[in-house]
Amino acid sequence: MAALAKEVLPLIPPATKAKDVTTDDIKLVLGGMIRRGSATQSNRVRSYLMAAFNYGLKHDNDPAHIGSNVLFGIQYNPVTPIPKQTAAERVGENYLTFEEVRALMADMESREGFRMGFHIAKLIQLCIYTGGQRPYELASSRWDAINWNEKTLEIIADVSKNKRPHLLPLTDTALTTLEQLHQQRDPLNPFIFPHRFKKNEHIRMDSLTQGINRYRDAKPDFKVFVARDLRRTCKTLMGALGISKDLRDRLQNHALNDVSSKHYDRYSYLPEKRRALEAWEAKLNEVQQGNVVSWKGNYA
Repeated sequence: MAALAKEVLPLIPPATKAKDVTTDDIKLVLGGMIRRGSATQSNRVRSYLMAAFNYGLKHDNDPAHIGSNVLFGIQYNPVTPIPKQTAAERVGENYLTFEEVRALMADMESREGFRMGFHIAKLIQLCIYTGGQRPYELASSRWDAINWNEKTLEIIADVSKNKRPHLLPLTDTALTTLEQLHQQRDPLNPFIFPHRFKKNEHIRMDSLTQGINRYRDAKPDFKVFVARDLRRTCKTLMGALGISKDLRDRLQNHALNDVSSKHYDRYSYLPEKRRALEAWEAKLNEVQQGNVVSWKGNYA
């Protein structure tokens, strides 16, 4: 991972054996990040290191590996005694109103008065019209994930954050956005949102961050927001439409950990998700036209 290469390797050389890494080594890495104001990112790096050492411990202590020639020799996880920086992890509360979404979507369509690439603007639009999908999951999806006849996009397990495939219905507006992207498709790049220069890679997520920052700089009166707030905005405003939390969770592919969902329920909920997204689309399009109508009913 890029964060490990950037933060860890300068202080713990790559040739260092896992069994020789100490708690003090890890503290040195995380302490430097915290002192420069990156406490939240230090929690991410701590989590990655914790997982890596736990993997080594479980590997060495797995009875199936007795006699294995590949052992890490780790006796303890050096990250365990180091506390997480809890003050840095605040629950996000920021979201846009319908009027602010209207203004944002109109600006993404025109892209006037600020610097933002076509693909970044379309990524923001698609995130919103698909009910707040994770930008990375859309950006790293390929054209062959779209079924144009069935009007669906499958976020495959390799792309999905929870490693479960997610079948997403596409509304007419989402399809129009994808058709606009398809018109500018690079035939040598399989990704819906291609990297500008590298033919077999998707667009970088820091390009999304930079695009939003430029937009905010050009629109200082607009509410401050970051990419993560788009997902929260959709979740909140869809709730205001009467779409149930369970269906909103399924639309955003949250991991459902109740026994029924985890072990037994394999229904895709595609018709229910489609009805919910069509209601969401209708509301968004009405808002964009300045004709705000109060939606009633539960789209569960």
